[in-house]
Amino acid sequence: MMRHLLRAESGPPRRPTRARRHGRCMERAVAARPVRGVVATIFAACLIAPVHVRAGDLSGGVAITSQLVDRGLAITPASPVLQGAVSWTTPSGWSLALSGDVELDSPGHVAAAVARLGRTFSLSDNWRIQTGVLYYHYASRLRANAYEPGVYLAYRDLLTFGVACAYFPGADRHKLHPAADLNFHRPLAGDFWITAGVGIARYAVSDGNPEYYHTGYYRYGQAGLIWSHGTWQVELDRVLVDSAAPVYLRRQAAASWLATISWSF
Repeated sequence: MMRHLLRAESGPPRRPTRARRHGRCMERAVAARPVRGVVATIFAACLIAPVHVRAGDLSGGVAITSQLVDRGLAITPASPVLQGAVSWTTPSGWSLALSGDVELDSPGHVAAAVARLGRTFSLSDNWRIQTGVLYYHYASRLRANAYEPGVYLAYRDLLTFGVACAYFPGADRHKLHPAADLNFHRPLAGDFWITAGVGIARYAVSDGNPEYYHTGYYRYGQAGLIWSHGTWQVELDRVLVDSAAPVYLRRQAAASWLATISWSF
């Protein structure tokens, strides 16, 4: 997915994306209380958890990124963000992942917290389907709480196509916000990878009146270079948002360049 949220998954390239993660609504009316305890638990687990646990595998990582981004839109201001994530995966393909993000300029402020329950189905040696439901809480520049089911078709670790649909309780008259993403990764010489992606998503921007939202669709994309060696990874991305999108949406666009360094286990 076109997100720069730390992803706690196995298999190269281990990219901070998430999540991250997106082209969603600027729902100013649905902010919730910061979930500091959840984030503290995530970071503690990243430091002390073993790689293998009974009846499943535990993985995760810690990263510093120049900005938290979701489908081309800025979740935080253009300042460093500390990220932590853990993921537990069973042999049958079920997984549970948690991630938390803290702005280094405001260490007492939780920028985002995300939880995801999913399952992976193997179609062949090269193809697999990933399904899941994601709940996220954004408490920084983009304030929102939402549930998002999604389905993703992946070819090895090279190509992924996904569709998802976010739902914001109590906002925008309960409308759904679909999105589709296509992401590509290719190994180069040595420890380098190139990465690229494009997507389209529905937005809903409030003008301050909880009864009215500007709505529509916009396109976004990114291209970047990844250096990955052992448990360390460095990534530099160029982020683009639809130049034909309305001005009020383009004002929410992320910085043109994003840099991330991460350590995973």
